[in-house]
Amino acid sequence: MGASSGIASRPIDETSFAVIDFETTGLTPGYDRVIEVAVERLDPGSSPRLVLETLINPQRSVAATEIHGISDADVVGAPLFRDIAGDLVDALSGCVVAAYNVYFDIKFLAHELQFVALDHLPPHVCLMYFRPLLGLGSRCRLEEACRNHGIRHDATHIAAGDVQASSRLMALYLEVLRHRNVQTFAELAELGNYKFLSSLKNEPFSDAARFKLQPSGRRKSRYIRAEPKQPPVAQECDKETLGLRAYWDALKTAVADLHITSEEVAEIARIREQFELSTERVRALHARAYASVIAQFVDDRFLDDFEARKLQKFHRCLSELGWAPGE
Repeated sequence: MGASSGIASRPIDETSFAVIDFETTGLTPGYDRVIEVAVERLDPGSSPRLVLETLINPQRSVAATEIHGISDADVVGAPLFRDIAGDLVDALSGCVVAAYNVYFDIKFLAHELQFVALDHLPPHVCLMYFRPLLGLGSRCRLEEACRNHGIRHDATHIAAGDVQASSRLMALYLEVLRHRNVQTFAELAELGNYKFLSSLKNEPFSDAARFKLQPSGRRKSRYIRAEPKQPPVAQECDKETLGLRAYWDALKTAVADLHITSEEVAEIARIREQFELSTERVRALHARAYASVIAQFVDDRFLDDFEARKLQKFHRCLSELGWAPGE
């Protein structure tokens, strides 16, 4: 990546970051839709600010309520994505986008923005892969990363809770970069060869994008979850619900790069044993993930060689994690 391309030459300490988190109806962008979004900005010299938080009506069945706690009734009256697209782009404007498991969130961001005719991929970084990139540990679930770094995170699968925990991790990683004298994004890109680093050749959302999608002006009257007003602590959830959420997170983490490590297989097994998840429950989660990928690929009534190979690889991943459809 050349020093003059994208944001490569920009000082990291002088750059704004927008930490984003989506809750969705499933794993597959396009077929699945966003149902909740939160954005927290980290601007140089300022305290972190939660600038956007809202439920979104996906115009389809919500699904996966046992994971995120959002039901069809919760999104009745919530804005459509196109209604908040301007607010979202405004919240991300001028920023490097950061997310835990950014490969998941950035794909949903790209697909949702395509629905409103905005085709631009901003520079983005992955907080899950920052751990191995900076030599701080292996990639893992957000909850585990927070525990390892002394960050409290009880409100899993609530967008604002996840994004605020991720923001604290981002602040920690920025401090590590300062300590190691990594000053620019070009120097950051030299630390590894992760796919997200190639996005640093892109430019952040600009004023042109903001003008194209005018903010609604209703951000202060956000449509947030009515009950509970504050996220429940983990101990208040039943054991099976906690297990399903932990398993879903581990599944998302494991299949992010379609490569399963022995550590991930062990983590999946540990969660199944700890929460006493039944074989039937695990099969249902794997089947849901696989079905959503199939639905996305055949939506155009055409399955090309690339999609077929990716589907086969995804099937192998699920098999390595314990079960894949057809076994």
